[in-house]
Amino acid sequence: MQRFPEGDWKILRRLKPLALERLTRRILEGAQEIIASAEEGKSHDAYLKLFRYIDEQDKIVADCFDDWRRSTADITLLYWRRYELITDEEFQAFTPETRDSIDYWLTPRE
Repeated sequence: MQRFPEGDWKILRRLKPLALERLTRRILEGAQEIIASAEEGKSHDAYLKLFRYIDEQDKIVADCFDDWRRSTADITLLYWRRYELITDEEFQAFTPETRDSIDYWLTPRE
């Protein structure tokens, strides 16, 4: 992808708190489900499942938010779309070139 447009960078910065809230809310809901489904006498199994879940989710948080620079903004937006952290309507605010590039990379290849 070419240089990330300034206008798109401003949109991405504006959406960052929403995307982070959506992801962390989803993670917390998943953790609650694991905890709620823990069987009596199998707390350690539930703990291990929760630990693995948090570890996996932490990698997603890192993919989506740890390298916050304009030079990597296209990759950030790609992850946000992949993990459904922004709505289609929010995605439409980006330039057609940016949307086309992200859609291209998210399109499955045969």
